[in-house]
Amino acid sequence: MTASNELRLNALPSTPPMLLKAAITRKRPSSNPQFPNYVLEVANIRSNSKQLRRYNQACGFDENTGTLSMSFLHVQVFRLHMKMMLDKAFPLAPMGCVHLSNTIVQHRPIAATEVLRLRCTIAEHSVTDKGYEFAFHCEAYSGDELIWEDDSRYLSRAKTGIPSVPKPPRAEPRTYAQSRTITISRSDARSYARASGDFNPIHLHDISAKILGFRRMVIHGMWSKAACLASLNSDIKTTSYRCHVEFKTPIFLPANVRLDYETNGANLEFELRDKSGVKPHLIGSIQPL
Repeated sequence: MTASNELRLNALPSTPPMLLKAAITRKRPSSNPQFPNYVLEVANIRSNSKQLRRYNQACGFDENTGTLSMSFLHVQVFRLHMKMMLDKAFPLAPMGCVHLSNTIVQHRPIAATEVLRLRCTIAEHSVTDKGYEFAFHCEAYSGDELIWEDDSRYLSRAKTGIPSVPKPPRAEPRTYAQSRTITISRSDARSYARASGDFNPIHLHDISAKILGFRRMVIHGMWSKAACLASLNSDIKTTSYRCHVEFKTPIFLPANVRLDYETNGANLEFELRDKSGVKPHLIGSIQPL
């Protein structure tokens, strides 16, 4: 670690061994957990065209591999998330953490041939009535140019003694101008696992998902975001934009879901809902920079 509190890696860590380690890692957080304060950095990252093509196919993007799809680099920085969560100084167990939201900022299109430098740090953390929340902030640089950012917020459920906040009455589902159906199969989840390296058992089979407390296997949350971006690609009129999503409820497979969307000024707003159009799985917006 350098004097500036940076830890530089020689290469991106492999995801499957970290997931295996995460499955057996147990930690008992204190009432006021302390999070490590350093930056993970890895340079000389070159995109693998085969992985990019596989990712684009799994999520529904154009198979062109000349430029990176907006969400592709998340599967790389997720490896830095896992590396930090497996640090002995990290106070919470990685398994069971719930992905609450994700924001990606693409400052400009990224050529697949660019050599990148990735950085990751814990941006913030808090104690809530539901448990312990924390957020990773990641950046991608081409030379010294910041070209891409990713913020992911997670929740580790726990009893904290903080009184629960009453839920407001459920509002009527918003009506959007346009809607389309997305069919999701079990094979979509497995294809995304192969493309991303995220082989979490809840995404692979009904049996392994049931062992971990789910009634059936579920699709990856970041697949859902990527699938929305792919489906809305022709409606996104800029190449520099911010896409924020909040993950609401899991999508059990197989499933038919509704992507409802409309423009609101310069923004494109959308929801991924169940086939009845009532239960939200994901709520998001796309804003030009």
